[in-house]
Amino acid sequence: MKKTLLELVGSESSPVRNLVSKVWRRYAMPGARDDPQALDRLYALPDPWGMTTGREQSRFAQTNAIIREHVGHTRTILEVGSGEGHQSEYLATLCDELHGVDVSARAVERARQRVPQARFGVGTLAALPWGLPDGGKYDLVVACEVLYYMGDIDAAVVSMSKLGRCCLVTFFCPSARRVAQHVESIPGATRGWIYHDPYAWLWAYWRPS
Repeated sequence: MKKTLLELVGSESSPVRNLVSKVWRRYAMPGARDDPQALDRLYALPDPWGMTTGREQSRFAQTNAIIREHVGHTRTILEVGSGEGHQSEYLATLCDELHGVDVSARAVERARQRVPQARFGVGTLAALPWGLPDGGKYDLVVACEVLYYMGDIDAAVVSMSKLGRCCLVTFFCPSARRVAQHVESIPGATRGWIYHDPYAWLWAYWRPS
């Protein structure tokens, strides 16, 4: 299949990959929240977030370690904001059945190719593209690096608590001012840090009452 110019200059082997990604993110998502069109436009560039970098791969592995400590291997996981399926590859090793939902059709198609054993669909927390699993809840709902793109974070946290027996969120430290206040008051939540020098992320895990 013939690649577009954007795909060529944004490929992993391109010497201008980092610059292209940075410029494209600013163009595609100029501060947009709750904007599916902007997110889908973003994914005209493959891997716009640099998920194949050592930094992100370290974050994925550390997130898995947190899940193993608090949940262990489980039956069902719902991944909110699954993107192109990069973190889904890791999450799929922790469960029997992984469902990933994202607002970008482009991203969902790539996720299906990357993790064919998982189930991906275009949708949101408020409008899943399928019914709930047996028992009416997922064993774990995760939202990694997505809450700060939602206009109503409190509503997202409430939706996660309704959908999951357990919930986990992670968010990049510079975004803590926007996100942390919405998870600090969750009853019984456990919180901690993920590090990959010089980067840091916060995480919060809770079991809805």
